[in-house]
Amino acid sequence: MSARCAPAALLLSALLSFPVMAGERQWTVLSSGDADDTHERWQVSATRLHTLPAFDPARAEPPLSVHQATAAALAHARQRYLSDDFVVSEVSLQRFTAGAAPPAEDAARGWVYLVSLDYNAKGWTQMVPVLLDGSIVLSDNEKP
Repeated sequence: MSARCAPAALLLSALLSFPVMAGERQWTVLSSGDADDTHERWQVSATRLHTLPAFDPARAEPPLSVHQATAAALAHARQRYLSDDFVVSEVSLQRFTAGAAPPAEDAARGWVYLVSLDYNAKGWTQMVPVLLDGSIVLSDNEKP
């Protein structure tokens, strides 16, 4: 992403992170906790899903590379945790609309990179969801 586009991408990410209207369909990208007690959720609204690029792994490379997704995750983590050094420990590309029977066009848009970052002396890991437009999915506990 060029330096000229970076501020626009950051603004888009922030705008898309605002709470959605009540009753709108939500797709859970990631959650923390266990089956009985979920502490935090990272969700994408149906409106936001419709804005994402379509992707079919059987036909083409993803519109966002692993390198670009990792760079976005690191930039996000460094803004939130200024004093920590981060090491990328894992990157996976997953469909988050799987099993939910969305319309075909939505299923093609429901992909996310999950970037795991190890940090601090305690060996903690932070997982950052990055959508294929390069935006970060914030949890329900995070503020844009």
